[in-house]
Amino acid sequence: MSDPAIFQRAFGAALAGGDSLVRRDPALTRALAVHRNTSARAALDAMADNYPVVRALTGEDAFLACAREYTEAYPPREPMMFRYGAGFDNFLSGWLPFSGLPYLADVAKLERLHIEALFAADAPTLAGEAVAGGLDLDAPIRLHPATRFARFDSPAADIWRAHQDDGELDALDGLEWRPGAALITRPEHRVLVSNIDDAAFAFLGACAAGQTLGAVATVSAEAGGDLAQVFSTLITAGAFA
Repeated sequence: MSDPAIFQRAFGAALAGGDSLVRRDPALTRALAVHRNTSARAALDAMADNYPVVRALTGEDAFLACAREYTEAYPPREPMMFRYGAGFDNFLSGWLPFSGLPYLADVAKLERLHIEALFAADAPTLAGEAVAGGLDLDAPIRLHPATRFARFDSPAADIWRAHQDDGELDALDGLEWRPGAALITRPEHRVLVSNIDDAAFAFLGACAAGQTLGAVATVSAEAGGDLAQVFSTLITAGAFA
């Protein structure tokens, strides 16, 4: 192991309070306390940046209390803080003070998928003109690297959109509370979140599993969808590479 790696491991252990030699040196203890406070603040700031809608739904103080418990239980393990907070939706599901707000976990999961889509690899999106001449039904169709989709027990996508800059919070007043599925794509480098029906969800799931276009069409039809309409909707959304 290289000297920098040895130092980093030792420094990490000291920050975690696992180095007895450090604890016997008052000067080092004070210095490390500063580093601990700084790293703890950075983790909390990352959570606030990565989950702004959850923060808005719960309020600043409640979110901070929840995020602090999460960061203490799951401290950052890598320097790229936009990745920090994976699994926060599961943590929210089990956090007792938010037990009366089960939709928070759905919104947190959607925000995580949004981040993944934002930082996913680049690739050209499949354009409608490219498939005008027909497709090979025996070949699979590849999802774009930024495409994400999920099913939720709540209208998570509508809640999320209402909290965006171009959203309207009063839209929540008339929100129809029912399960739904959401598609997250990044056409032209802009992340979009949209609701999709069961047929589109089944179509995407079959594509992700590597099934041929013919098999995908069958799955979508069995879910009650019109293949041409579903395919057109997903192409327009930039779901395919």
